Formats: sequence, C-alpha cells, structure tokens
Amino acid sequence: MTHASCKKIAAALIAALTVFSVSAQSHISTQAHQSAVTSIAPATDDYSLNTFFSADNDGFLIKWTSDDQGEHYQISDLQIKMIAIAPDGKTVAAYETDGGVTNRVSVWDFNTLKRKYAKRFSDPLTSLSFSAKGTYIIAGTTAVDSAIFLRASDGVVVNKVKDATGIISYAATSSTEKTVCMYSPVGTISYYDMQTGRLRQKLQAEDNLLHVVTFNNDTYMAGVKNNNVYVISALTGKTAAVAAAQNPILLTSRSDTNVYYFADNTMRGFSLYALEFGYTKSFSTPQILKNYKSLGNEKIVSGSKYESTIFLGSNSGNIYRTDVTPETEMLALYALTDNIYEKIYDMANAPSGFYFLTKDAIYQSSYDTGVINKVAQNPEYTHMATYGSGVLLWSKGTRRDVQFLDFSTQQLTNLFTPRNIVQMLRVFRSTVLDIESDTNVYAYHLDTGKREELYAGAGLQDAVIVDDMLYVAKSSATNPPAALISVNVNTKEVVPLKVNGNVIYSLSSADEMIYGITVQSEEMKTTNLFSFMPRTLRSATLLKLNDEDTNAFTYFHDGIVYTDIGGDKVFGYTVSTRKNITYNRSTSLPLKVAQNGERVVILNKDGSVSWYNVGKAPVLADWYLTRDGAWFEF
Repeated sequence: MTHASCKKIAAALIAALTVFSVSAQSHISTQAHQSAVTSIAPATDDYSLNTFFSADNDGFLIKWTSDDQGEHYQISDLQIKMIAIAPDGKTVAAYETDGGVTNRVSVWDFNTLKRKYAKRFSDPLTSLSFSAKGTYIIAGTTAVDSAIFLRASDGVVVNKVKDATGIISYAATSSTEKTVCMYSPVGTISYYDMQTGRLRQKLQAEDNLLHVVTFNNDTYMAGVKNNNVYVISALTGKTAAVAAAQNPILLTSRSDTNVYYFADNTMRGFSLYALEFGYTKSFSTPQILKNYKSLGNEKIVSGSKYESTIFLGSNSGNIYRTDVTPETEMLALYALTDNIYEKIYDMANAPSGFYFLTKDAIYQSSYDTGVINKVAQNPEYTHMATYGSGVLLWSKGTRRDVQFLDFSTQQLTNLFTPRNIVQMLRVFRSTVLDIESDTNVYAYHLDTGKREELYAGAGLQDAVIVDDMLYVAKSSATNPPAALISVNVNTKEVVPLKVNGNVIYSLSSADEMIYGITVQSEEMKTTNLFSFMPRTLRSATLLKLNDEDTNAFTYFHDGIVYTDIGGDKVFGYTVSTRKNITYNRSTSLPLKVAQNGERVVILNKDGSVSWYNVGKAPVLADWYLTRDGAWFEF
C-alpha cells in the first residue's frame, strides 16, 4: 500500500450474466463499519485463533484476526442481519434483507471471496445456524412451518424434520447431527430426531426470549427478555436463574459453563457480568467481572465470545476487543477501528480527469498524475453534474435549491427550488431535467432561466432528451400502460412505446440511441440492459440477468454502455462489436462509473474509487481519500 501520488465475456448479441464475484479482492485495514454492527460470530475451527466475523447494515463482512486487522468485503447492497460461521472457519452464511419483501441467505467461501449460492425466502428470518459438523444450514422464519434445512454444500432444501416445528428463533444440533434442539418464542423447547424427522420431546419454557443460546454441554439455554437475562434448563424447560440487566448483550457460547453478558450499569458506563454455575448445579447472583467507562453517545449493540476473547460492535460501526479476565479498576474500552477515510459521494467528468465530491469539498484528480487538487468547498450537497466551467449541485431526496458552482469565479448561483423532493437530475446541453416525487418531469433552461413542467404522471423512474423529444421511463402499471413513453416537449403529446417490461429505469442516451434497464417481475424474473432507437422504434436486449434487479445503473461513453446489472460488478458493452467485458470488482460494490479518455473510474459504495484501463478487466488501483485530502492506495 502506498500513497497514489507515488504512483505506482466476450458475448453474443444477448449475454447471460451471473451474480457471482469474479476476481474480487478484499482490503486489510482497521477501518470501521459504516453503519451499526448487526452481528458478530467467531470462527471456531482449529486454525482461526481469536478470529471473528462482523457484519453491518451496509452489507459488509469483516474478518478480524488476532493481530486486530480486518479483512473487508462487501457481499450485499442489503442489510445483513445475521451471520453464521461453519465449523471449517471459512464458510459464512449471511441473512440479507431490505426489511421488506427481499429475504435471502447467501453462503460465501471467505477464503476465495466467492459466493457459493443464495437462497430466497418468502418470509423474514428469525434464526440462522450451521449444524455441528457443518452439513446443514438451519434457517428459522416467521412462517408457521419455520425450520428450513439447507444442505450446506449446495443450498438444496432437505426434509430433515417432518413434524411441524412452528415458528422457531433458535436451532442447534447435537455433535453427531442426529438430534436438533429448537426454541420457539411461544415458549417451547423441542427435540427432533434428524434421522426419522419426528418429534422426540417438547418442553414448556419461558416464552418470547430473544438472542437465545445453549451452553454447558447444551444442558442450559440463556435468553433476554424485558431487561432480564433468563437461564432455563434445556432438559426440563424450568427457569434456573433470572438476572435484571439494562440493555443486555448476551455473549455466552456453547462451550461455556457460565453465562456472560454486557449491560449498562448505574455508573453511566457498562459492565461485563457473569452468572457462574456452581458445584451445587445452581447459578450465582450476577458477578461483575469488569466495569467500563461510558462511550458517550456510542452504544454497544452486538457481541460474541469464544473461549476467553470477546468482540463487541457499536451503533457507530466500531469494533472492540476485550476478555473475561476479572479486573477491579474502571476501564476505558478502546476501539480497534477508526474512520480513516473521507467518503466520496459522487463524481463527474472534468476537462482533465474527474471531479470528486465529498461532504465538504470538491476535488479534481486523475489516475495518471496521482495529484489531487481541491477546487471548491461543497455546502454539503450529495450530487453533482458537470456543466461549463463548473458543476450543478443538488441533493437527492430533498427540496434543496439546485445551484451552479463556477470554479473559475468560485461563485455559487441559485438556479431553482424544486417543488417536491428530487429523485433524479441530469443535464442535456443547456437543459436541466429533474424528476420530482416520482410524478413530475421538469426542465430548467440554463440559457433563458425559465423552468417548465414537461410531464406529469405516476411511477416515474427516469427521463432523457433525444432530438428535442422527451423519453420517460416508468412503471407499466400506471397510465399510459407502458414502461417507456415519448413526450413531445412542444405539443405535450404522449406516445406509449413497445419495450417489454414491468418497469424501466436508469436511462442513458447518445448517438440517437437510448439505453436503459427493464425489469420483468412476473413468473420468470429477468432484468435486461436494452437499447431503443427512437427513429425506428426498435429495441434490442444487450445483456440479460435471470433475476430481478431494481437498482442497476447505466452510463454511455464513447461507444460503450456500462452497467452494474446484478449489483456485483460493472460490465462494459461495446456497441460496435457487440462484445462485453467484466471489470473485476473491488472490496466494495460499485455505485457509479465514469470514463474520460482511456481511463475508467468506478465509485464504490464505501466511498472509494477503483481505476481501470478501458476494456481491461484488472483493477489498476483502489484509492481512498484520507481526511487530510490525500489519496491512499490499495
């Protein structure tokens, strides 16, 4: 790693795409998660001493090793709510969700950074675990028949339990994988024979326990409910201990004899507690092992323990390491992590190189020089578009004024105030198009200063101008019943166009051609990169994905259409040759692409940029912007 200033499928007309990682790479650093740490799990194989995995709401997995360094890799653009680590220490199952209709488990080989498979579920998950030998993945859902067994090697659903399980929130097998124990929030502990699939025994127990674990040779369970830690016998279902705890984080692992948890204390900090299992086969009152000073507004929200090591995650994305060794003095908990880099929110072509937008500034830089120059302050806008001697500044999802920043004079000029929240804004010669609230397309004419409404409808996604005609991408479920329409900007005549799909979005235009993404969500779900020629009204499919993707981008430059259809990597489709190249992805998923000359730059979702030569798959370098305005290169 050095500072960058020290520079160091062929396809036919229609190419079928997969969503698996190709030649991906991770980064090793102490950078914190960008959002709350949702799940932490240890690697328990014989070779991964003090190794833990952590996940967050931004779809990142980080593998933390004994040297306190993290291997970062973004596996999803969805939230990761749960992870489970196989006994081999390298296979990771992750529950990804958008908090609504999308719920899936993806299984990864973290040594190769390749996804083995993914399984979609119609209901949200309530639990996720590997069987003791790693043969199966057990997923609990909110469905009535909750427990679903996947063969871990290939994701095939296997019928290991034939009797109805009801909703479960915890499942663990015996070491031989002949029996599985399940806890249901209705207040039952059930044991099933995995060879016959039949229920062996059902016990009544405390209901509605959260974060349930088994421990002490699986003879006890622990869980959290109403600011209490409960310990129940896994053999009888009877409650063995109850300890009041403010905001407890349960840490106990299956190999423990005692119950360990973090909780707030009366000294405005927090403490590590233990319920010790004694020779009388009963549990002690809560014992304080360590007291910690408050982290201020930062809160511990997740944690895990293996042997004597504890890893903790916070709501601000930091990771902490501690242990169970008792200490009497008040301790300060220090993060392993830090927010090392400045996030890049947007980028655009510059006369030489590219502009990069951060929260407070706009920089100009190029791969060939490695030099970065601050060209202006940014009054906290999130997006920009190049125009003339400066850029237009706007913020998606807000009604903030759209302004023009002239770099030559450093003058900021207010152009217009949106009537509703801005969904999309782009510049066509001297016309600024903006879509507001999915319902209206407006044009602002930079040469005259006039603003007008060009079209009003519903379910609007995007719009472009070609030969003085407006083309609007929308949902086909709204009137007129077509996913692409043309609008005469003078007469306002609307004409539905024949392009198949339930919804069209992310349009690009050049050379009298329109490119975009069409999604077919009925029966066989497909997502296509398509072209449409307004003069002949003919469309063609360029790339096809046998899945549904509602967030892909398109970008056209110098005869190449770029897209991240599938969400995992960027494809460049050369129109003249009808050939497609896959650009190797970086540690983070792509957000946007731009090309200037022979350089391609991809803005990643973690705020870094990756550099490429046009038409060449390998990553030249990954650059992160440091907080002092310099490039750091991986």
